[in-house]
Amino acid sequence: MASSLSKGPLFSAVRSNAAVSQFYFPAVPGSCQCRFFSQSSQRNGRQAMNMDSPKVPTPLKPSTATRGSMMSRSELPTDLGLLPGTFIRPLWRDLPSIFTHPKERLQLEWLWLKSGFQSFASIIVYSKITFKGLPLRFRERRQVARELHQRVYSAFAAGDVPTIRKICCTGFANDLTSRITARAKDEAVTWTLDKYNRTPATLFTGTRGVRQVVVRITSRQSTQKMRVVTKASTTGAGPAARKSLTKELEPVAPAKQQDCTEYLVFQKLRWFGQEEDWRIWGHTQPTTVEDLYSNPMFAPGLTLAERMQHAQDMYQGKK
Repeated sequence: MASSLSKGPLFSAVRSNAAVSQFYFPAVPGSCQCRFFSQSSQRNGRQAMNMDSPKVPTPLKPSTATRGSMMSRSELPTDLGLLPGTFIRPLWRDLPSIFTHPKERLQLEWLWLKSGFQSFASIIVYSKITFKGLPLRFRERRQVARELHQRVYSAFAAGDVPTIRKICCTGFANDLTSRITARAKDEAVTWTLDKYNRTPATLFTGTRGVRQVVVRITSRQSTQKMRVVTKASTTGAGPAARKSLTKELEPVAPAKQQDCTEYLVFQKLRWFGQEEDWRIWGHTQPTTVEDLYSNPMFAPGLTLAERMQHAQDMYQGKK
């Protein structure tokens, strides 16, 4: 449900993708040779050279804030991944039974309450203390989730790559684009949202600089594969008749309707006082009982410092 990320990992993620130029001062080649007649002359010559040669100051490395301010908004990394420690509550039917697995069930319920409190507190700090005066946007999240959910699937069915690039993060956009490219030239897809089975449920996530929201969307969707057929038609009669080609869609297979439960991650970045629009990071899965023991962010017996060290190592690619 919730996770928090300090300002450090965001900047470190930017540093890893930004190329920092280094300046090298090559040595002057010894094309001119001098022969000294005595050792004293040689020593005096060396001293004179040392006294006359100016010292080159070491260039100062720009700070992280300076490098970040020099980057354009289009160069900022958007695919930061799911924030460490994000707890995603499963559906009620997927939770372990309180009678057969009471320990695991109580641990999941405790993590749910704990993550919810931490996320709510981080949103308050993010909106009212760190960036004073920002709205909490509790209502906006569900409205944005519905809008982007419909736009991304409609764009994917229509093969609208520019829209996908605009509303999705890099990794998710590349995945959808590659699937569009793999279609046959005469293949088309239609997508229809029949209805929302439930109101989209938001799972709190708030951070400093990065704000993510995991939304569980339960809906009924219909997809159908179509074939693009080119037909010739004639308008008018006699010498004024004109022939034109029109493209029509013919169904290849009957429409498939199914109930879907999706966990979509929506992300908003704030960079030097400017907020980006909401984007879709991609799909994720709810937290399982196995994650309670395999994920160091949830495993019992670890200190807060150890959990934060694990999160930092994961962002730096060490784990």
